[in-house]
Amino acid sequence: MKKIVVQIYEVQTPDEAESLINGGVDHLGSVVLDPERWKVAELKDTVRLAAQAGAKSSMIPLFSDPDTISRMLDFYRPAIVHFCEHLPLGDEGRKQLNDIFAVQRIVKQRFPEIQTMRTLPVGLPGEAETDDLLALLPEIEHLCDWFLTDTSPTAREAAPVPGFVGITGRPSDWAVVAKLVASTPVPVILAGGMSPENVYDGIVQTRPAGVDSCTQTNRRDPAGNPVRFSKDMDRVRRFVEETRRAEACIARDEANPDIS
Repeated sequence: MKKIVVQIYEVQTPDEAESLINGGVDHLGSVVLDPERWKVAELKDTVRLAAQAGAKSSMIPLFSDPDTISRMLDFYRPAIVHFCEHLPLGDEGRKQLNDIFAVQRIVKQRFPEIQTMRTLPVGLPGEAETDDLLALLPEIEHLCDWFLTDTSPTAREAAPVPGFVGITGRPSDWAVVAKLVASTPVPVILAGGMSPENVYDGIVQTRPAGVDSCTQTNRRDPAGNPVRFSKDMDRVRRFVEETRRAEACIARDEANPDIS
């Protein structure tokens, strides 16, 4: 089997990037927050260091204007641009979906050398919609080099970042993720509440191409709350170790398919 990719968000400094790469992280995810002040020298150095070390940089723009995204990509030149807008599924959301994918199409045409990742929203266990999400895949597979499944909040909750999916700190419905992995040729990264404590089980149950962690590998403040943009290197190290343990388990299963 191929190596399972370990992707860690939110990495915003070269020093942290270097520590993560030395710890076995394959993809370094960064976030550009402001469409007005998107040029950050330290972040550009982070992307450059990742490329020099043989890792991939993945970059989320928290804005949707294709011209601003294009200027950002021309400045940073990451390996991957990651789109994570909330996707309104069903017929009532069709116009908004078309607008979202039109931006992705423009960016992909302008930067064919930069890979594209698209977040697929998956609900909490027992609450996830499956059919509309599966029906969407053939429509967008040609636009995506990677899919990433992340947890969407319930209808009763506000998204942590309005209009975007992610950083809930909670796992999604892995049964739905497993169906997505089996239904598309696009490699799928499992995200959403992934931690050193659950990444082994998540990999074994869903068989993804990669795993992603943000909130559950962040440092904690004295009250136990995650600190954004600051990683807990011990938790990252354990996350990588558990990923490699799951990878080895799957490899053994594939090498000995008749052993239950």
